Parts: sequence; C-alpha cells; structure tokens
Amino acid sequence: MGTLILCVGKGAWFTCYALFFTRSIGLTTAQFGLGVTLAGLVGMIIGGPLGYLADRLGAREVLIWIAAVQGVAVLSFGVIHQFWVIILVTCVTIACERSVPGIRTALIAGLASGPDRIRSIAATNAMAQAGMVAGAVIGAVVLSVDSHAGYLVLILAYGTVNLVFAASLIKLPHVNSLKDRREKRAVLVLRDRPFLTITILNGVLALNWGMLDVGLPLWITTHTQAQPWVIGVVMGGNAAVLAVMMRRIARSGSTVAGAGRLGVWSGLALACACLVYATSYHESGPMVYLVLIAASAIAVVGEMLFIGSGVGLSVGLTPHEAHGEYQGVFSTGQLAATMLAPAVMTTLLVVLGPAGWLVLGAVFLLAGIGLPLAGRWALTSASRRTLVGAGSVTEN
Repeated sequence: MGTLILCVGKGAWFTCYALFFTRSIGLTTAQFGLGVTLAGLVGMIIGGPLGYLADRLGAREVLIWIAAVQGVAVLSFGVIHQFWVIILVTCVTIACERSVPGIRTALIAGLASGPDRIRSIAATNAMAQAGMVAGAVIGAVVLSVDSHAGYLVLILAYGTVNLVFAASLIKLPHVNSLKDRREKRAVLVLRDRPFLTITILNGVLALNWGMLDVGLPLWITTHTQAQPWVIGVVMGGNAAVLAVMMRRIARSGSTVAGAGRLGVWSGLALACACLVYATSYHESGPMVYLVLIAASAIAVVGEMLFIGSGVGLSVGLTPHEAHGEYQGVFSTGQLAATMLAPAVMTTLLVVLGPAGWLVLGAVFLLAGIGLPLAGRWALTSASRRTLVGAGSVTEN
C-alpha cells in the first residue's frame, strides 16, 4: 500500500514538474534541460553504489533514508529559487527516485523466497503502475489549474508522502546484511560478465519505454495525419493494461529459463509492433488510428513480457547476499536506455522514417533472442555453480 500511495505522488509530480520549473519558478527551457540531464546522469551512476550500501547495511534501512531524503528534497522545492540550488536538489531527488525501485526489489527479495519472491515483486510493480496512472490523472488536474499555489500543494503532498513511506518501512523486518554477518567483500556484480550481458540486453529492450514516451509522439506529429489526442489514449491504455496484467505475466518468468523465453517473446512482439507502426506512414482518416492503436496493443504485450523477463532474470541470477548491488546495476541499464531514448528515437523515427522502425524492430528482436542464451551462460558459468547448488538460482 505504501508503494501505491508513493507512486500516486510520483506520477502526479512527474506529470507537472516541467511546467512547475519553467512557468512557476521561471527557469528557461535550456536551464531545465540541463538540470534534468545532469540529474539523470547522477541517478544512473548512483544506483550501483547505493545498492551495495543496501547489502552492506540492510535494504530496509537504506530505503528508509533514501525515501526520507527525497521527501525533504521535494519539500525544499517550495522555498528555493536559485538556479544551481535547484539543480543540486533535482539531482538529489532524481537519484533517490531512480534508486528506490532497485532497493525495494532487493528488500522484497530478502523478505521472500522461492515463487513468492517473484509474485511479491510483480504485485508491487503492478501497484506502482496503478499508482502512476492515478497520479498522472491528478497531475493533469493540477496542470489544468496551472497556478503557483497548485504546484506548491502538489509539492507538499509528494514530499509528505515520501516521509510517510519512509516511516511505514520501519514496521518491516530487518533483512540480514553483510554488517550483521561481519563479512567484508568486494563488489561482485562488476565481475559477473553473464549478468552484465543480461543487463545490457535488457537495457536495449528498455528502449521500448522511450519508443512510447518519445518516439511515438514524434512519429505521430511528423509522419502521420493523426491528431495528438491519440497519444493520450495510447499511453492511458498502456498503463491500464500493465497495472491489470503484470502479475499474470510474471508467473511465467519465475525461473531463469522461463524469464529468458519471455525475453524472446518480448523482442518478437516489440519487433512486430514496429512493423505495424511503420505502416502508418503518411496515413490519415480512421485507418491511421486503427493502425496506431493496433501497434500499441502489440507493443504493450511486448512491454509486459520485457518487464517479466527482467524481473525473473535479475532476481533469479542474483546471489542471496548481493541483491542490492545487483538490482542497482541492473536498473542502470534501463536508466541508460531512458537517457539515450530521445536521441535514438529522433534519429530513427524522425530522420529515417519507416526504415527507422525496421531498424528498431531488428534491434529489439536480436536483444530478445540474446537473453535466453545469456541466461544459460550465467547458469553454467563457474561463478554461478555455487549459487545453483545453494538453491539461489533455478534452471527449469
């Protein structure tokens, strides 16, 4: 429930924050772009170190501190106005926000075991998605008002929600940490080549988020005769389907082999969606809407399979004592895709047109095919044999 409420606030804030900074605070678009870019870089880099810290001190404790720091940082937006101070606080908030999902997954992995672990993570992800949908609706209301007072109310609400979320985590059990066991070890994940390969391949598939958020709006407005309102329909339907269906999809990825197969089907579905999107080139009238909605329906299937595959592989191949650092690094691949997506989508879909969709589809397909191969490599590698024997990884 805490995740649901937190993501309602998150969805509302990220719907509004661009206009808050540019219209209410008075940043230029260049200043805003610089701030978001720097914050994104910090958020991408910090995931691994914070994940290792979670393994070292305890996932619950680190998550509490991250949520508390984010709450205070968000609240400070209501009183700060200097450009570089805003940049600094934005870096803090984005770094915290990007670190929460990985450490939250590490916490759940430490509290649950076996099939319950994947089911719990999937249920949490579904609640997060539902919260983001509800938050986007609230954000749309705030945007319709478009007043400084309305943005301040949203800041107060989102900051407070983070602090309440931090307080709610105190009730959860402590997850045994390296400090508890008085163990000292080097970082493991950077020497785990199969897992790093899976991280890269999953990151490539994560470009499907940018395809929806950045690529599709650009495509619709530059290469079709469709009205922009269809973008909202597609995004709303996408979020609703994910919130309802994610738990069912995750069951198929409860083993490494199963998660690898989900990756193949994800790549295939996303490639098919790209082919259908390409046929909307210069289309108009009812047909263009049918094509766009059909392609988006295929794409959301690919996205669900991608998420299920990522959870199954990243959790199933993680040493029991290293969930924090592994999830932190794994999320870095997805964050890198999010940062690269605007440039990739602009080049492929705006500049190359229909040919760009074919290239993007081929990239998705190759990445999906590579996931089960990398999964088998991970299971048979010397570094993983001890884990398989201890029951931390499943093959079937």
